[in-house]
Amino acid sequence: MDRFEIIDLVCVVDACTTDRAAGRLVSMARAVEELRVLTGDFVSADETVANALSAVALERGCAVLFDEQPGADILRAP
Repeated sequence: MDRFEIIDLVCVVDACTTDRAAGRLVSMARAVEELRVLTGDFVSADETVANALSAVALERGCAVLFDEQPGADILRAP
């Protein structure tokens, strides 16, 4: 978490948290993108950003969904 400001991490986690029947949930795909836009950091590895965000989310009592998948934006023709 040293490379990110804690206030940025908290703001992104709060903005990306959804309340579900099973509890509060944070999508890492959405949170990583939001943090990149907020900070302008498009260089850090997704894993680094997700690790920093997930630590804050867990401290705030949220479940974390690691839903980022490489190549998810590529459409596959049948």
